[in-house]
Amino acid sequence: MKCMRTAPQGIITDQCRSMFGAIRKVLCNTRHHWCIWHITKKILYKLGGYARFSELNAELKHIIWNSRLVEAFEDGWAEFIDEFNLHHNTWLSDLFEDRRMWVPIFFKGQFWAAMRSMQRSESMHALFGGYLHCKTSLVQFIHEFDNVFRNKEQKELEDDAADSRGVIPCAIS
Repeated sequence: MKCMRTAPQGIITDQCRSMFGAIRKVLCNTRHHWCIWHITKKILYKLGGYARFSELNAELKHIIWNSRLVEAFEDGWAEFIDEFNLHHNTWLSDLFEDRRMWVPIFFKGQFWAAMRSMQRSESMHALFGGYLHCKTSLVQFIHEFDNVFRNKEQKELEDDAADSRGVIPCAIS
């Protein structure tokens, strides 16, 4: 905020309760949503043990992504819970309680530049993870940024050289 001299208009995070509280306190005028990718990634882990999982998974994703009205989402969710007898699943109950934080229909009319998740930042973490940390200075960042891309370029050159030397076996029938 000091650097930009203004708070961001919107922010997407995972479901970290500490961040939720901090954003609400410090960035009180910033729209905060949860990363839908992180939530839907947990479906298999949280619901994978149910006998009708593939049907349940498809129906849940359909409700999340295809509800065109808030009422349609809420009615569809209630029918989903009834149909699969999930009334006692606390994970689903908590998700429904916090639906305004992550379900796309609740963002209707808000500009998010087609962003719904933090996947891009996750890939950046994977790329820079071994080079940067929270105490990295701007000068160190520039130096490490150069190192990351120099190493990436070197790896691509080595892969290209290996490919050009390789003999591709032909299958003859």
